Amino acid sequence: MSDPTPEQRAEYLVLRLESLIREGKTDRAMSFKTWQALARAELINAFMDFERKIAVGKQDSIARRLVLVGASTVVTIGFWGTVVAVDHHFGLLAAWMCAGAGILVAGVALEMFLRRMSATYKLIARQKSFERIREFDQQLKQLENELWLKRKRARELREEAEG
Repeated sequence: MSDPTPEQRAEYLVLRLESLIREGKTDRAMSFKTWQALARAELINAFMDFERKIAVGKQDSIARRLVLVGASTVVTIGFWGTVVAVDHHFGLLAAWMCAGAGILVAGVALEMFLRRMSATYKLIARQKSFERIREFDQQLKQLENELWLKRKRARELREEAEG
């Protein structure tokens, strides 16, 4: 069975949020903060599942690459070691082939290191972006409150002037 499509995941999430709203209804409506917390929890679960599947896929591909390169390196070194053991005339060629295999393994190890560093950098950048968004959201809320207070004062001054 294949994984659900993005459209199917979105439909499931919308239906799940709708069920949260319907389950939370009593004689009075569910508060927005309660709904927001439930929606946030559902979105977090959906994103965590998605990220987990991506991470498993990446780990599988990296593990397959490492096994393939490691196996080919061992076979290359074993083959050329046997050739040198049988006939010493191929010693220089065997040394170059073994060095090439070693460089290939080092290249794969370097790639894995660089991927890990890149992922760490992206994580830090994403956290900084979310922090900037959070700060911007707080500034917007503060501005909304200030506007609401100014509007309230203006309404009171207008009522005093009329009254």
